[in-house]
Amino acid sequence: MDNHITCTELTKRFGSRTVIDRLSVTARVGEVTALVGPSGAGKTTLLNMMAGLDRPTSGVVSSPGRRTRSFIFQDFNLLDSMNARDNALLTRRLVGKRVRKKDVDTVFGRLGIDGLQRHFPHQLSGGQQQRVAVARVLIAETPYIFADEPTAALDPASTSVVLQSLRAAADSGVAVVMVSHQRDNLRIVDRTVDVVNGSTARVRS
Repeated sequence: MDNHITCTELTKRFGSRTVIDRLSVTARVGEVTALVGPSGAGKTTLLNMMAGLDRPTSGVVSSPGRRTRSFIFQDFNLLDSMNARDNALLTRRLVGKRVRKKDVDTVFGRLGIDGLQRHFPHQLSGGQQQRVAVARVLIAETPYIFADEPTAALDPASTSVVLQSLRAAADSGVAVVMVSHQRDNLRIVDRTVDVVNGSTARVRS
């Protein structure tokens, strides 16, 4: 069995509404796969099924265990009771990996938020919270990263840093799957999946 995430004939219905219709796609290790398409096409629903956060109505997702995955959510999903550093360490601790201070400092420094490690989410701007969420997946060092609009709240300089970090993760052997409305983000992508009306219009490499 390979380490790719393979989705075969996925269908997702909410009541009588079909959001994803018999869609098949593979996310490969060592690559960045982008899910693109118009708003409401089903990109986030597809991402959540690929990541194991949601179950398809029918079809099969073949992937490794949950403890191998980390996530960047649109709404950041930072815990208000934890400072930025502890939020960023949460996934790494959940997967049972030892925490090394120098690794945390390196990632925070690369993302331009080193001086914010002791700040709580309510003290951070939306862009700063997004970078903490990105730090969380980079520090976790899981072999699979799923990102829903990872640069949506960022300025151009921060966007470039985050994209470079995701590209570097893929180059180290991680499978990165991201939803993006921003065409400029596709410069780091190996494979683009166009999702239209819940189906794959085409896959481009």
